[in-house]
Amino acid sequence: VYVCYPGIVIAAWLGLPFIRSRYRAIYLDAFISLYDTVIRDRRLLKPGQLAAKLLFALERKALATAASVIVDTPENADHYASLFNVPAARFQVVPLSIPPLASIGAAPTPAANSPLRCIFVGTFVPLQGVPVIVEAIRLLGDESGIEFVFVGDGQDAACLDAYIESRSAKNVTWHRGHFPTDFVAEQIQRADVCLGVFGDAEKTRRVLPYKLYYYLALAMPVVTASGATSERILAECARQEVSPPLSVVPAGDAAALANALSRLRDDRSGLAALGRAGRQYYENALSAPVVERQLEALFELTETADG
Repeated sequence: VYVCYPGIVIAAWLGLPFIRSRYRAIYLDAFISLYDTVIRDRRLLKPGQLAAKLLFALERKALATAASVIVDTPENADHYASLFNVPAARFQVVPLSIPPLASIGAAPTPAANSPLRCIFVGTFVPLQGVPVIVEAIRLLGDESGIEFVFVGDGQDAACLDAYIESRSAKNVTWHRGHFPTDFVAEQIQRADVCLGVFGDAEKTRRVLPYKLYYYLALAMPVVTASGATSERILAECARQEVSPPLSVVPAGDAAALANALSRLRDDRSGLAALGRAGRQYYENALSAPVVERQLEALFELTETADG
């Protein structure tokens, strides 16, 4: 049985003794921990509340039931094994999957005298670090030659609202709300640089956000915060002697982000190379054929173990 995300209720139900005996193997796509998201990231509940304790117990039961728990990064595997006290060997790392994108090509090099167009896509939650981006915009100023486009909304939206209201903010455009994939992909491809995550929360250090899959697949230059996942990617590229697919800055550091964007504004020739490296990394490590091969290998391993 393959249980899709967010299937912890189904997985926990399948773990009941009179049901579990009917199945040889249960695969659970854990993707993002609901407990970790609700309590630690979005802070919708406090850890000591009854609802939080019940959610923790339910998710732990689901993870313990599965023969294999599928997550997207090794860092998440280690974190969930520790958080829920589940054997690390039960976790399997498989990249996320994104739908096919109609238009994929190298990002064009913007003209030297045109503004550098930067886009942020995502929910405005602490992981994303929207306040860090807003502070970087303030440091750069309205006449920096850098434009910013935001697509999304969420709990940290107030800081962007306040910035826009406090000044003319001629260099900021905000598409507020949630939009279809085609619209988001189009906005990404109209940009010169894509912004990842910049929060300094613990979660930032172990995720490769879904939107970065889109950025890399569309051959767009990416600037994001340093963390265990991004550092591992850079180390893998160094070992393979290929160009790094990410421009990395310290998490939570608005000044470093502003400086990085200024350098990209002044070195337009490097943008296309960064985009090509991202596309190559996507093909080699994150694309649909990679996901298919890893899932097939996982299922074959279970078949072999079952005899």
